[in-house]
This record gives sequence, structure tokens and C-alpha cells, in this order.
Amino acid sequence: MALSAADMATAKEAWAKLTSSSFEDAGEKVFLALLKDDAIKSNFKKFKDIPYGSLPGNADMRAHGAKVCKVLDDFINGDDGAAKKIGAMHKGLGMSNDQISAMRGALVAVLEGAGCGGAVGAWGKLFDRFMEVHKSAY
Repeated sequence: MALSAADMATAKEAWAKLTSSSFEDAGEKVFLALLKDDAIKSNFKKFKDIPYGSLPGNADMRAHGAKVCKVLDDFINGDDGAAKKIGAMHKGLGMSNDQISAMRGALVAVLEGAGCGGAVGAWGKLFDRFMEVHKSAY
């Protein structure tokens, strides 16, 4: 499914709302949603041994989340190179595209929690496009 101009506008509006306080705050929310799954959490060397209840406010997780949000922000603003670069990095780390796709569920949960549930469809299309570009680096 193609990403229309209307979908892009919807996704950008939700992204602006989600990141309005900071990339660190948004990234923390996304990673708290993502790391609820122990199978996913085990893929993160910095976080796998930290009890889930100790993750909120964790400086390393917030910094990592901010980096992820910056990549997404660059991609949303037309920089496909951001997704390609991170794809090459993930490939070098031995991560599969399926592992990266797990981010979709976390993003949906955070969007819904931020009152942006109406943007989930547009974000799904945007994330599909991100994954297409990400996979091109493999």
C-alpha cells in the first residue's frame, strides 16, 4: 500500500505530538513498550539484565530511544539515507528485519497511548516504507 500525501501528513502530525516534549521522552515510551517482551529485551545487551521495573528513567535507554527517534524523524522528513544507514548497522549486528519489525507494535501502542490512534493506519504505511528502505541495506 502506497503512502499518500494525506497519510504522510497524518503521520507527521502524530509524530509532532508524540515528540513534542523531546526525543528522549518519546524514545523512552517506545522502548518501554518494546521491552515489555522479554524475547525482544534479550536482544539488547545494555538492557537485557535490567529488571523491567528499573527501566523507566534509565539514562542509557532514554539515550538509545532518542537516537531511534532521530532516525525516524530524519526518515519522516525525507532522508531515506537514515533508514539505510541504520539497516547497515543492524545487519552488522546480526539483527534480522523481523527483529526490527517488532518496533511496529511498540510504536502503535505509544501512538494510541498519546491519543493518536487515528494515525495508526498512516503510521503502518510509513513503517512499511521505512522497512523497505531498511531492508535495502541488507
